[in-house]
Amino acid sequence: MELKIGFVPSIISPSYEERTFDSLSLLVPKVTSAELKQVILHLKQQQRKLQARKTNDIIDILDQVIQLWLDPNYHYRKLAEELLPIVTGYDSEMIRVFLHSYLRSFRKEKLQRMVEVDFPNPLVLDDFRPRLSGGLTRAYGPELITHVFSGNVPALPLWSLVSGLLVKSSTLGKLSSSEPLFPCLFVETLREIDKDLAESISIIWWKGGEEELERIAFSSSEAVIAYGSEKSIDSIRKKVPSHVNLHAHGHKLSAGFIAKDCLQRVLVTETARRAAKDASQFDQQACLSPHVFFVEEKGNVSVREFASLLAQEMNNYEVKMPRARLSEQENQAIIQARSTFQFQAFQTNEIALFESEESTSWTVVYDKKTTLFPISPLNRFVYVIPVQSIDDVPTYLHEVRGLLQTFGVACTPKNFRSIIEVLGQYGINRVTFLGRMGEPEPGWHHDGRPHLADLVRWVDVEASVEIEMDAYDPNRI
Repeated sequence: MELKIGFVPSIISPSYEERTFDSLSLLVPKVTSAELKQVILHLKQQQRKLQARKTNDIIDILDQVIQLWLDPNYHYRKLAEELLPIVTGYDSEMIRVFLHSYLRSFRKEKLQRMVEVDFPNPLVLDDFRPRLSGGLTRAYGPELITHVFSGNVPALPLWSLVSGLLVKSSTLGKLSSSEPLFPCLFVETLREIDKDLAESISIIWWKGGEEELERIAFSSSEAVIAYGSEKSIDSIRKKVPSHVNLHAHGHKLSAGFIAKDCLQRVLVTETARRAAKDASQFDQQACLSPHVFFVEEKGNVSVREFASLLAQEMNNYEVKMPRARLSEQENQAIIQARSTFQFQAFQTNEIALFESEESTSWTVVYDKKTTLFPISPLNRFVYVIPVQSIDDVPTYLHEVRGLLQTFGVACTPKNFRSIIEVLGQYGINRVTFLGRMGEPEPGWHHDGRPHLADLVRWVDVEASVEIEMDAYDPNRI
């Protein structure tokens, strides 16, 4: 099957490059330096029209797009469910369930909440509004944002696409080589509903490291939003000019904490099921995926027993939603890590290894000896570490403090407050309940920063203007 994707204005006729995924060939637009300059000029012209639109109108259009995508029979939704498993290697049922949950985060009321979290008076995106201290103020989004998309989780580019539209910025999107499909299908839907709004977006592809194209894109933008590995982010950071705001989202680490109250016999199976979901969803490729679960001791079920139950639930998840096929290098990383713990488990009962039979599909390591935050080789390989209480967890976080992102917690109201106080002090910027780690809520502070407010520039009109200009009023009495 061959499919042409991407999104370019009709002013150019780009060439297309083939990206092959098993039986599927995706043709992605590849532009020359001259064509890219034309595209950028077009996008900046379109942004002037976009700037004149009301934020609520843009939200209404996006909501219409989402409502279509929430219909399982919508043609682009059906196409995405058919092709994304081929493109990504992820299980089709996992993608189907994830898309339905993820897309609901962009319905009208959720988008309104995203705006109001960062702008208590959202009208500042449309007009100059009075300031409490006097005078007026208004927020302007960048004229053009270049988005460097990531492909480790399907549909992830929707976050930055929507963010750009909400602050009325034109979008130049660089497709990920590993998942170029979803953003193109989504923008095609936008074009079906509102062609003018879609004209403020162009989505193309170039090979990472193409110096001339990156120089043109980055230097022509007011902001760059980039997702990727630390190596990719470091490369981009060196190329983005100092006058351009870079919003970089590199590799992050996440973990979980399970209080002993959640190890009661009536709760422990559900707790293990939730942990297995978080450790299995998209094979731990997302920054939101846990590498380790810290589990409080002295519960009705021991921490070692919990590790065994977690292993059973990891196996159940594998039966329902099998892991993607791995490269030989990825398989070997798991095999080597397993070998280390197999040897240690023979020597001490403080380490135990639970693993899938005759495959590397999932791995659970119970480790009471480690004093460090263990880094997983990913692909459903997770650690369980016993702790006396939440107060012990920071000792494991010291070395990775700058890389921490999400903690999934399982607790009761009794100890909730003490848990979040400890985590908040040690660099965590998102706390959610276990089983919801891969599903951030609209308006969350990604990497601890405002989602939309960081993108805008403010113009303040001081109160003195209102006062002094009265003296120049020809109709003044």
